[in-house]
Amino acid sequence: MAIFPAALLACAPDMPSPGSGPASHYDILDEANAHGAPFQDPAQELDPAAVLAPEEREGKGFRVRSIRNGPGLLYVYSIETENGTIEAQGRGRLRKRIREIQTLEALREADVRDRDVYALALANAAEAPAEGGMQLIFHPIETTTNIPKGIWAMARGYYEMTEAGRTYLEDDYFHELIGFGKAKREWAYRIGVDPYSSNPQLQAALDRLAWLSLAGGMSVRLPLMAVPGGASIALTVTNTSDDMKRELRDETPEEIRIQNRATLLDTFGVDEADATSFVEHPWYSPSAQLEIVDTLSAMDDVENKQSFIELSLLVDTPAEAYSFTRLAIMFQAFHEHIEALEEFISADGFIAARTREGDFVLPLNIDFGYWTQGAAQLVERIDDEIRRRGDIRRKYTLVSGVLSSQARDEVERRGWTIVEDIEATWLKEFDAQAFAPAEPDPGRILPEIGS
Repeated sequence: MAIFPAALLACAPDMPSPGSGPASHYDILDEANAHGAPFQDPAQELDPAAVLAPEEREGKGFRVRSIRNGPGLLYVYSIETENGTIEAQGRGRLRKRIREIQTLEALREADVRDRDVYALALANAAEAPAEGGMQLIFHPIETTTNIPKGIWAMARGYYEMTEAGRTYLEDDYFHELIGFGKAKREWAYRIGVDPYSSNPQLQAALDRLAWLSLAGGMSVRLPLMAVPGGASIALTVTNTSDDMKRELRDETPEEIRIQNRATLLDTFGVDEADATSFVEHPWYSPSAQLEIVDTLSAMDDVENKQSFIELSLLVDTPAEAYSFTRLAIMFQAFHEHIEALEEFISADGFIAARTREGDFVLPLNIDFGYWTQGAAQLVERIDDEIRRRGDIRRKYTLVSGVLSSQARDEVERRGWTIVEDIEATWLKEFDAQAFAPAEPDPGRILPEIGS
């Protein structure tokens, strides 16, 4: 019986247990006071009709069945689909899930059918882009002088696989080696979805389409206009979205980690231990890593990016990791549209920033901000930090959702300027471009899409 190398047999790990790491200070936001007034207790269940616009509550292939308050003042949306119920924590994640469901509906309407794709893919594996990688594993090269052009980079990627391992959101190594991972990323790029999404229904569809692509000789056509969103939406928040989509298409997870680590070390000034912890963090998918690193890189003249990375390591749930991607985008939007940032600040465990004019900026990724005991503690602790600094002119808090009237009054009474509902403006614009189907490139795995 043939003995396969460990790199071929290794698989992506199962999802780790949420909440097993150190608690971040964002966890205090929804702490309620058992004695009631003057604080508010977050509602346990909410009526979707009172929270969401009609197009967000129900559409082709989905219905938001219920909403409940989750940790950190983020809503947990229960979404009913034809293939079962999925959840989304946070308004941005809800938007992403709706977009994914609409895309799956479009694929069904395009009649992209299943076949005996597994057997066909194996028969076609010799034409897969990893043939050189197979040779490298089964016939190791003793000296670097004998490594063909391009194989050295491939070898670095395989080393990264065996050293760091893949996260639960990535495919196993064997799928990468036979070209399955590349085909899957091509499909995700072409139809405008995240190849590392945690949506199991989307992953099942992408897996099927990737096998179809590897099969070869099979006509798979999908008109561009069948996929909602279109590619003509102008992005005003950031110019990094298209670059990120191409990186996710063209680079393996290992290559993304290698590049991100280099950026953290050489550009951001992050120490080696923190850089390694970030790129190997179980809750940051390659797409989440890129959103953070590329968005921070776009603010090239803002100092102390290592503070952002250090605090991002404290996340211990998928929702907290997603929140840090949103915080990065909120910072960049403020930097470009309101006032230029000068440096990032770790303010008593919360990520904040100081502007060139001496203003303080605190972003919060929450859906609805009640005036809880935890929220009051947050404001008090941040105000104490500002007083210690003694060099702050104005105080801004950026809220992805909205605050209750009581919370708004309490925060403004303490001298804060509130910028609310960023999910409906800057973040929505960013998502519109991130979700847009991309134009096909001639000669790639899927040249027929968008005929």
